Amino acid sequence: MEKKMITVSAAIARLLEQMGTEYVFGVNGHGNWGFLDALMDTRIQSIGARMEDQAVELADGYWRHNRKGPLPIVTTSVGPGNMNIVPPLATSFYESVAMLVIAGVGATHWFDRGGIEEFYRYGPEDWVGVMKPISKKAYMVTRPDLAVDMFLKAYQTAHSGRPGPVVLAIPFDIQHALIEDDLPDPRPYMRFRPPAPDPKGVDEAIALLKAAKRPMVVCGSGIHNSFAFDALQAFAETAGVPVATTPTGKAAMPESHPLSLGCIGRAGTLHGNHACRTSDLVIAVGTHFSDIDTGGWTLFDIPDKTKLVHVDIDTSELGRAYQTEVALTSDARLALEALTAAAKAAGVSGQKVWLDELAAERVAFDKAVEPLRKSDIAPLHYARVCEDASAVIAEKCPDMAVFFDTGHMLSFGPAFVRASSRHVYHSGYMHRMGWAAPAAIGASLAGNGKPALALMGDGAFIMRNTAMCTAVEQKLPVIAVVFDNRTLQIEREAMVKIYGREALCDYRIKGENDLWGPDFVKMAEGMGCVGIRIERAADFKPAFEAALASGKPTVISVATEISTPQYRSAWYPYPKDWSETWKPGPIPGLATKGFEMPTFETDK
Repeated sequence: MEKKMITVSAAIARLLEQMGTEYVFGVNGHGNWGFLDALMDTRIQSIGARMEDQAVELADGYWRHNRKGPLPIVTTSVGPGNMNIVPPLATSFYESVAMLVIAGVGATHWFDRGGIEEFYRYGPEDWVGVMKPISKKAYMVTRPDLAVDMFLKAYQTAHSGRPGPVVLAIPFDIQHALIEDDLPDPRPYMRFRPPAPDPKGVDEAIALLKAAKRPMVVCGSGIHNSFAFDALQAFAETAGVPVATTPTGKAAMPESHPLSLGCIGRAGTLHGNHACRTSDLVIAVGTHFSDIDTGGWTLFDIPDKTKLVHVDIDTSELGRAYQTEVALTSDARLALEALTAAAKAAGVSGQKVWLDELAAERVAFDKAVEPLRKSDIAPLHYARVCEDASAVIAEKCPDMAVFFDTGHMLSFGPAFVRASSRHVYHSGYMHRMGWAAPAAIGASLAGNGKPALALMGDGAFIMRNTAMCTAVEQKLPVIAVVFDNRTLQIEREAMVKIYGREALCDYRIKGENDLWGPDFVKMAEGMGCVGIRIERAADFKPAFEAALASGKPTVISVATEISTPQYRSAWYPYPKDWSETWKPGPIPGLATKGFEMPTFETDK
């Protein structure tokens, strides 16, 4: 009896369908035609991006919204098309975003001949070598009969342990090669049992907690990836410990909760940063302490005055930035559940004096920033726009996915975008400009077409605005709010402070003094979006409400300014004197109560 045969592409497409895959994001190129054609015979929707990097970021937003299988799939093709995924793939890798990239490369028949777009000079079609430092795994299928096994192992690798992107390159001829149609059950490759903490380490952590007078929890995106929201809140309430988040961990704890300290770091809340500076024990869960999160490693005095209990699913992150007293390799949820049970058994309770102090600091913070939140200046202030957008979301669509970009948005997203749900996201490590727009589109797809918001500067929008074409094509209610100040404001702020002048920040037409920028309303309308221009503070809120009610892809261009005092709660220097010794820890003069940027010698 003759065996039934199937192409490698059709086999992978069928397995993806069986695994519940909803979308494949990608761009057509001659190297992935076989895979794209096979997808046409499935229920999987192929979502075309305007550039390969946007396809990865669509998948990024999809994953951040769902944080579980089925995985988002990306397909790209040969040479420049495959290379276009480098920056967003690095973002996914360093920010623990799971996806599978199925990349088309040339036919094996032509390997090492230097055919069109082949990476040939150091080895036959050697492109996957570029991907290895920025992915969990990157490899190429070299035999048709191994293709299905390699695909399934790639899928499993992406979502297990610390989530991350995996790249699987499939040569054009292998995509079309026939294999036996006896495909395995893919479900075992979709399962993962996360590690639990060592019980002895849990006991040691609780002993430290019981002795502490000023303990706090600091958590990052690991809470989101393990769905540890309830476990986090239960631990905080059981032990009476306040909780701060990094910008990527934002919304892990309801920000209205009395034990919430909001975000910490360069633009964190004043009470959150006060806790960092004065705590005697930090229990860090699912975070790696980047410079943004720690004010250039100046907020915490670890290990001198503050002890650290560090929990992470990735052992390599434990103790990387700060010396640990207790290091626990564990899934965030399982660790918090174990810590909660142990804290309850040990009779750990909250430190009233400490909690009262932080509550007073929170009141002081709200009073200090109220003028920014209610500012009526024109052009508008970032804080007022964030406040009004947050108010509308809380009232009209609290579950709306909100993405705040890098640049000057990083100075306001953490402390001024109020989280009405767990769906508030930030690209907090690679900080790729413009990421918010395609990521918001991916989240809208993940939420079955629910509204999504991208908050981004004009520099970021200029780089990535064509992503809105996908929102138009898919009829998605995605709103991009563009802060139009015609400069790279966060870079300008630092350069002027340190050097007394800016370079390559302000946009101007040659020979003219006035700042210049494109008409974002016309750009939006040219792509099929609704375009709105806002020049007065009172006009933003009704315009945002109307955009949300319309259900149409919308770009709101907001005139913002660069001259009034901005918000920065932890100003710190970049080391620029090579001969000067550096070590983490507080810098005299930086522990201020207010948000005016202090001056210190290394800035002069």
